[in-house]
Amino acid sequence: MVKTQGEFENSKSKKLNNSNQLQIPLCSFCYDRNFSKNKMCLVKHTISVKIIRTGMKVCYICRNFFLITLPSIVDEISNSEMFNSTACIIPVDIGTSLPFFFYENEDYLRSMFQIKGTTGIKTQTNLLIREKIRKNKKCTIDHVNPELKFDVVIENDLSFNINCKAREFYLLGRYIKLDRGIAQKDKNWIKMDSQTFHKLIDRKEESIEHSIRKSVWSEYNAEEMKITWTGSEDKYSLVLGSGRPFIVKVINPKIKGSDEKKVLEKDVELYLKKINHDEIDYYSKYRILVTIFVKLNEKVRDFGHFQRLVQTLTGEVTFRVKNRKTTRNIYAAKLVSVECDKLEISLDMDNGIPIKQFVGGNEPIEPCLSNTLETKCECIYFDINDVILNK
Repeated sequence: MVKTQGEFENSKSKKLNNSNQLQIPLCSFCYDRNFSKNKMCLVKHTISVKIIRTGMKVCYICRNFFLITLPSIVDEISNSEMFNSTACIIPVDIGTSLPFFFYENEDYLRSMFQIKGTTGIKTQTNLLIREKIRKNKKCTIDHVNPELKFDVVIENDLSFNINCKAREFYLLGRYIKLDRGIAQKDKNWIKMDSQTFHKLIDRKEESIEHSIRKSVWSEYNAEEMKITWTGSEDKYSLVLGSGRPFIVKVINPKIKGSDEKKVLEKDVELYLKKINHDEIDYYSKYRILVTIFVKLNEKVRDFGHFQRLVQTLTGEVTFRVKNRKTTRNIYAAKLVSVECDKLEISLDMDNGIPIKQFVGGNEPIEPCLSNTLETKCECIYFDINDVILNK
């Protein structure tokens, strides 16, 4: 019997449905993203291709990433230590890096079914994670200036790594040194990991830097910190009054920590306070009240004469730093006491004048105490009695 054209087409369609149909399973996320408003089957050459929505089979595009892996990612971010260390609302941003086969499989289906203008898999992944985190935690999404940035990397086997980076911030610090023999900088300092940090705590190192790093690390568990000194003093100098300021840049803290912190150790007091970046310059310019202890090459016979000479030191002080002429000021100079061949001099001066150079004159500086007193002078040590910020 000869088949009619209609019977032939029906027979062909039945044959394709029974033996030559390719079914492509998609999870509900990938299905809704691509086919909620598009056709779900077509004939490609002699094979019928049909998209089926299923929760039982492995999704062709994401391999069930949205059903299995994404909830684990949300849980790990939600349990981040940075969230648990504060009760404040935190601005966060979350980004992902997906396996290449996600894009490749989705692009292949979109090309086959001529799908255009729909949300991509990366966009949907980011939106889902951000929305779930925003609901679970007291946080807002901020792409411009987030306090926390989570970078999620998904591997081909759907395992993942989450790298959390917190926004860096600055601390204004002040230190007071109540005993002599404490250095400012730690010469034995090395970049720490967590194991080295515990060794650092146990190490009996007497330096201001040691105390600063230990305190900042304990409070914020920072990945790294950079200390900017606003000046230095001799190891045997005291630092009194309100203390000498310094700046700490805290990089990727794992704990939010307090906005202000006071640390009292033996012979060292530290004060730390969070500040904005634009405040840094204000704290780098200040005056110091300093007492200098000087040894002369001869005995002092006329106190009044030396007192008058010391008073002439007020005014501009010029010296060179890295081959550049620098000018600072002395606002007041006073001879406090004399004992045989030793002097005690009080100065109100700008921070940054090299005191030992100013006393001895071994390097060019004008004026110089040795030249002013017309005898060789040597700085035994000096103490900073107070710091006065410029208004």
